[in-house]
Amino acid sequence: MNNCISALGFAVFIFLAWLLSANRRAVCWRPVLGGMLLQFIFALLIFCFPATRSFFVMFSNGFTSMINLSQEGIVFVFGSLGVTGPPHGFILAFQVLPFIVIFSSMMSALYFVRIMPLVIRFFAIIFARTMRVSGAESLCASANIFVGIESSVTVRPYLSRMTESELFVVLTTGMATSASSVLAVYVSMLKDTFPLIAGHLLSASLISAPAAFVICKLMIPEIGSPETMRAEDCRVDSGDDSKNFVEAVMKGADYGGRMAASVAITLIAFVGLLAIINGLIGWIGVKVGFGGLNIQAALAYMFCPFTWLMGVPSSEVWPVARMLGERLVVTEIPAYQHLADFAAGGGSGRSVLIASYALCGFAHVASMGIFVAGTGALAPDRLPTLSRLGPRALLAATLVTMMTGCVAGMFYYGQAGILR
Repeated sequence: MNNCISALGFAVFIFLAWLLSANRRAVCWRPVLGGMLLQFIFALLIFCFPATRSFFVMFSNGFTSMINLSQEGIVFVFGSLGVTGPPHGFILAFQVLPFIVIFSSMMSALYFVRIMPLVIRFFAIIFARTMRVSGAESLCASANIFVGIESSVTVRPYLSRMTESELFVVLTTGMATSASSVLAVYVSMLKDTFPLIAGHLLSASLISAPAAFVICKLMIPEIGSPETMRAEDCRVDSGDDSKNFVEAVMKGADYGGRMAASVAITLIAFVGLLAIINGLIGWIGVKVGFGGLNIQAALAYMFCPFTWLMGVPSSEVWPVARMLGERLVVTEIPAYQHLADFAAGGGSGRSVLIASYALCGFAHVASMGIFVAGTGALAPDRLPTLSRLGPRALLAATLVTMMTGCVAGMFYYGQAGILR
């Protein structure tokens, strides 16, 4: 029954995107249908075929092992503060955020040895040929499966000449997927209660990439003439001019350090401001006779019907809806912390799985500003267009992540080897 509800939710989210379209008559259905097909193919490979599921489990276990081994660097610098548990308990700044530095340097090294450009180009060709979309937006969407804001750098030469629909895809895929460096943060939080979380998070980004084309091409249909209609015509630009392997690793670590600091600063600001606003709302609520009012609760009520449509059992809709609302205003990291608590506290495997997919993305207010500003810095002449598309892209990215949650709900039926 819950699988059927997930299928209904999948259809509802597509319908909502069509209702929000800037030009319904101009919608081209090839990228929409092609994107849906790719989502189902990826989900079938991960959830239904034993051979590919074995590879998925092997990758997940390998990624978790890398996290456990890489923790030595954190402990070497921070000592016992870098170890989760007694005597210090959980400290986000010392035990989790440093993983961003480690995995950012690893991704930089993979770029230098030309592994990542080949992988990105492979997925770009699949996207371009299946959905008949431009090479530039396919490259950017493919890069977003593995990296974050730096994905825009891969198509830097084309940004100034992109159509509005292409720019919308660039922003939306950026907010609807997660960088591998940040995936390490989520895995470090959930690996004890959800052993195969690493594979599912990569799967979520992989499914969200074609899902983003489905939503984007409905909301902002392509009415222009993209310059790069063949992925083969596009060159992957890493933006890194490192002369040797060591320099690439050091630059990646430096970028990861700045990213970790940015995440910490953003969390301090947004969580602190949210507490102040909630305090004010709570005080007003008490004065008018409504105690316990806060922004998270209001957003949770808003997300409740969408959470149910993703196929989350009715008894667990509220906590998952609250996580989705929290992600929107204070980033996904506190939401994943609460997902770990939910899993440890007896949350059902189905709800934890769907929530892990639906939360996997930078679909929050802070990220909208980061992606608009970051992409605008690479193409200053397109900043007015990017600024106008930003709020709409945040809405689209939220729909994409919930659609990805629906896909997980449709293909999970309690089969072995999916949760642990």
